[in-house]
Amino acid sequence: MKISIHAAQRFLERVMSKKSCTCIDVDFAVGFLEKSLKDVIPTGHKKQFVIPGFENYRAVYCQNTIVTIIPKNKKIFN
Repeated sequence: MKISIHAAQRFLERVMSKKSCTCIDVDFAVGFLEKSLKDVIPTGHKKQFVIPGFENYRAVYCQNTIVTIIPKNKKIFN
């Protein structure tokens, strides 16, 4: 599963509460998310699932890529 740069930035902003981030921070977040989500196998074309270890946030998955991170109570797909 791939992690988009946008998803890594949203992870840093929303989950880790960083106001600004460097390219190194984003690269670290991509690596962290790849390791954290390596055993997750979403099914379907578009899906949201809770990020392991961060129960208040969901990863939005589309076409084998995590495209963004949203708070658990917010829905973007029906």
